[in-house]
Amino acid sequence: MAFTGAGISAESGIPTFRDPGGMWDRFDPSEFGTWDGLMALAMTRPDALASFLVELRRMFAAAAPGAAHTALAHLEAGGILDAVVTQNVDGLHQAAGSRRVVELHGSFSRTVCLMCGGRDDVARDELLANLDRAVVGLRSAFVPSLASLLPRCWRCEGPVRPDFVAFGDTVQDLPEAEDLIRECRVLLVVGTSGEVYPAAALPEEARRSGATVIDVSAEPTDVPSDLRLRGRAGAILPAVVELVLGPAP
Repeated sequence: MAFTGAGISAESGIPTFRDPGGMWDRFDPSEFGTWDGLMALAMTRPDALASFLVELRRMFAAAAPGAAHTALAHLEAGGILDAVVTQNVDGLHQAAGSRRVVELHGSFSRTVCLMCGGRDDVARDELLANLDRAVVGLRSAFVPSLASLLPRCWRCEGPVRPDFVAFGDTVQDLPEAEDLIRECRVLLVVGTSGEVYPAAALPEEARRSGATVIDVSAEPTDVPSDLRLRGRAGAILPAVVELVLGPAP
């Protein structure tokens, strides 16, 4: 099993939200990180919300799977890795070729209807176009509600939003992640500080279930582990692939 956090995507152009200089340094998470806050901003401070969406668009437009994402996909294809549990919402694991990905905090690569609850995958180009339309709407006209800026559901015509988990929301698919963690023999933890719960409890759950926990991170973390590999995931994980699967043909 692999358990990944923001650090693996930071190497792919998506800065971590919590680190110094990250999004939450520039945008108050109590406003920009909750749906109640976003709805209020759309009507009271539309320019501020537009600036936030511009930053999101910039990050997602430039992001692409990195060497670490590709290495995990190779481990899965080689029969070494069963699945990836991730805290990330960028869809880069799937873009790299990983087939079984459990997204605890949802994904910007998927939408959910606020009326019927239907979920649909969304391509990168469509996501960027939706963000562009929202920014134009926020900057050019009176905004009666956040819902008025959202695309419509093909099933019921209700508003659809990106299917990510905001602050205060329940994480997604946690029981599936916990089952996978309890069954694994080795948990490869990549690029997470071990501070955001309930996801941060998964490495300890793996250890209690008898797994060996290997922590890969460029910085010290709070992850309880049996082995720590310090350095960039984009350098370490390809080396792991070569060790266990042999050189690439």
